[in-house]
Amino acid sequence: MKKCFRISIVILMVISLMFVSGCSGSSASNSNAQNDNNQQPAEIAQLRIMSTAGGDKYFLTTGICKISDDANLPVKVVHQTVAGDAEAVRRLKAKTADIGMANVFVASMCYNGIYAFKEDGEFKEMRALFAGPTAVAQYAVRADSNIKSFDDIKNKTRMATFMGASQVYTKLILDAYGKQEDVDYVFISSNYADMADQIKDKTVDVIQFWSGAPCPQGENIEADVPIRLLPVNDQAIENIKNDIDPSVHPTVVKAGTYKGQTEDVVVAATPIYFIAHADTSDEAIYNFSKLVLENLGELEKIHPLAKEIDINNLTKGLPFPLHPGAEKYLKEKGYI
Repeated sequence: MKKCFRISIVILMVISLMFVSGCSGSSASNSNAQNDNNQQPAEIAQLRIMSTAGGDKYFLTTGICKISDDANLPVKVVHQTVAGDAEAVRRLKAKTADIGMANVFVASMCYNGIYAFKEDGEFKEMRALFAGPTAVAQYAVRADSNIKSFDDIKNKTRMATFMGASQVYTKLILDAYGKQEDVDYVFISSNYADMADQIKDKTVDVIQFWSGAPCPQGENIEADVPIRLLPVNDQAIENIKNDIDPSVHPTVVKAGTYKGQTEDVVVAATPIYFIAHADTSDEAIYNFSKLVLENLGELEKIHPLAKEIDINNLTKGLPFPLHPGAEKYLKEKGYI
């Protein structure tokens, strides 16, 4: 009888231990589940990216916005339209936008506070992310124009360009040909939409656009009027290189690029950089860099300009320091 009693006590003790253990395990499991439910999703950073309406950069930047909608990354990219690269860098400085695309010529002037940006002062907080496509400085005339080269600029030739940086660039080129402003040429501040009408209506003689070649604006003009490009000489490129932009280089725009262009033409070109303010979150810039550089194939489907983003040369002509977020990503991937 005593033996049976002892056995019963042992069994009860075992059952009690099992019950306590089970309750403890259940409590831990419930606690873990509760902790999982309380975890917040990663905060999504919204980045405002800028480009000029209607140009090839517009199609590239809006393509980045579209890809960000579908990507599984904590970054959302939205588009803002600007009048040109100069406005883009000024907005970055004012922190009214987050990502810009600017050619090195314009960005360098803004960074150092010179020429068109003298009154703005230096923008030493500008940071590079990575090199994008190449900006080709194209000066176009009607195919039936008597102007065959910059040597033919005279008697107040009407030069339609964006105000500011583009006029500085144009003046450096014309200096190489011994041309004087208000004597041999005059500037007419314009925009892409107006330039198209002005060249068609013959109210200007030369128009200038920054873009890949062919330029969408040029192709639109040629729906009505064939155009051709003016070549630049070595001295003009040296003037730009020595004065502002060491990364400038000659490039050839092939015959047939535009309907009125029957010969290869040598023009000046410079890298375009994705840029940001130094204060922009490292994590946001890291994720933006990842978004763009790991979706180049998708971007190429949206616009062929994406093919010019060379992952083997993402710091070509680097004009100022890299943003830490971009630098971290580029180093992780072995790009630098």
